[in-house]
Order: sequence, then C-alpha cells, then structure tokens
Amino acid sequence: MSAIRTALIGCGTVCDWHLEELDKLRDLFDVRCLCDSVPGKAQALAQKWRVGGWTEDFQQVLDDPLIECVWILTPPFNHAELAIAALRANKHVFCEKPLAKTSAQCQEVVRVAEDSQRVFLLGYPMRFSADAGNLRKVVQSGVLGRPVVLRDVWAVCKGADSPAIHDAELGGGVVFEHTHWLDFVTWMFGPARKVYASTRKLKLGPTSAHDTVIAVIDFVSGDQALWSESWAASGLGWEPLCVGRAGIRPTFDVVGEQGVLQFPNAQGEKVLSLYRYDRPEKPVDSWTWQHDWGTNDDAFPNEHRHLYACIRHGTPPVCQARDGLRAVQLAEAILESSRSGQPVFLQP
Repeated sequence: MSAIRTALIGCGTVCDWHLEELDKLRDLFDVRCLCDSVPGKAQALAQKWRVGGWTEDFQQVLDDPLIECVWILTPPFNHAELAIAALRANKHVFCEKPLAKTSAQCQEVVRVAEDSQRVFLLGYPMRFSADAGNLRKVVQSGVLGRPVVLRDVWAVCKGADSPAIHDAELGGGVVFEHTHWLDFVTWMFGPARKVYASTRKLKLGPTSAHDTVIAVIDFVSGDQALWSESWAASGLGWEPLCVGRAGIRPTFDVVGEQGVLQFPNAQGEKVLSLYRYDRPEKPVDSWTWQHDWGTNDDAFPNEHRHLYACIRHGTPPVCQARDGLRAVQLAEAILESSRSGQPVFLQP
C-alpha cells in the first residue's frame, strides 16, 4: 500500500523527535509539509529532514486535498482547536498528549472524533513501550494478587525546553505534561474513583505552572497508586541528575497480597524484579528494562506503525480521544484536590 501523505503541525522539539523516526519509515509515511506559525521554524526543520514543503498557514494544510493525515504537535492550549479543524477537513489525526488543556475542550474533541469517519490516535507513547507494556501484563496476570498498590517516584528533572511546559496558561505543568503517566495507570487499572493530592511550584525563575506533585489515586478496581514527581531542577538539565543513574525511569514497586514487583533491582540495575512472599530469597522472575519510558527508540516507531495500520488496514486505535478525556479529568482532579485540600471523587 502507498505511504500516507502527512503534514506535521508545530515544529518544536517533539516534532524533531517524530521526524527522526519518520525518516526511517518513508515507505509508510510521506511527510509532505511542516507547519508552524513562527516564521522560519517550519522551513528550518523541513530542510533538516528533507521535507519538500513548509508553511506558516495551517489553513493551507487543511485545504490541500493530497494531505491525508495531520499530526498535532503544538503545545496543549490549541490541541483541541487544531484537531477539530483537521477532522472537519476530513483528515486523519494524530494528536500529541494531552488531548487538550481542559476536560471541556476534550469532550468537544471526543464528540467530533467519534462522529467522524477518520482515524484519531492520541500520542501516549507508554502504551507502545515494550517495557511499560510488560509491567502492565505482569500486574494484570494476577501473579501478585489483586488489588495492588503501585508506588512510583520519578527523578527530579528540568523538563523540556518549550516555555509552554512551564506556563500554566499554555497548558503546562507537571500534571498536564505527564498525563501520559495518568493514562498509563488508567490503562492498567481502569477508571479512577478518588484522588487526594498536593502540588506546588518549587522551580526558581519565572514559571507559573506547578512543577511538583504527590498524589494518591484510588481506582474502581480496588487498586491504588501513589505518584510523586518533580520538575523543579531549574538550570540543571537532564544529565547531572539523570544520566548514569536510570535515565528518566522511575523508582517504583507494585505490592500485592502474593508478591511484589520492584524497579530497579537490589543492585540498582535497570531490571524489573518479581518477588513472591512464599519464596522471598531471590526473584522468581526478572526483566531487563530496555528503554526509557516512551522514548523514541522504542515507543515512537511502534506508535507510528500502529497509526499506519489504523489508517491503511482499519486497525482500531489503541488510544482514542475518550482515553485522553479520562487522563485530563484525572489531572484536573489532582489540581482541584491540591487547591481545596480535600479528596476529589470522579465519575467512572
């Protein structure tokens, strides 16, 4: 089958990451055009990755009958507007996470996407990570018993260079930027029932978004997750805090009635270990963690191939607009709990 004629909207760091992988998949995707409202950005990236067309006008992309699929790679504040416009122009849509800045915007995208005859795939790469998928598979196998408690602590890091990540009005902040974690736990455990959380701003400098979060999430299934994360390492970047330790991987365990999963292992290696309480002397099984969570050397190629299968072969998207709505609703509940100092209950 022919390659999918594609346009990418928003030419920042994430676009560059996707283009690096798409350059290896030219038999699947024919990237015809890059678009960014900032003069010169689309042209520079197009020349870097040998893309033939570029524009500052999104409407030009929508009006091009040869473009089959539009990728929304802009900051979250305009995801909904661009995705809805592309769907109404009869384009397939790939949209980076989060789906939108608010749950109200998400609901409108869900309505338009589900009424359309086009493919809509939401870019939560942890769903395409072999390592994250294996963690989910082991938990859902019941080997630990159910329910379980997941305790997850991410390394302190700086965050991406985009100012949108650190600007609450543009949809940034640790909760919204890391809705991929919220999507992953709901993918693993099902819908959330209750949230109790505290968020705050610790990063120095002119940032308006909360960069640090601690949240306890109870699920309808009876499972529970404790999430702690901070992007407060202003000015330090990734390498001093992360490289040589565990990349951007978390430290976590999953505790059940019959056993526990632990990462990293007792030697600090990038290994997921399974311990059983009836045989506690050593792990009964273990898996080497091959990649960082959702990085482009693992999840992005799988994600791209899945999008091709959805469009050309009718494969159902594994992450749809309604999944994005659920993640943003959970993020909003975390922020509301932090603001009010009270638990927030969600409708399953």
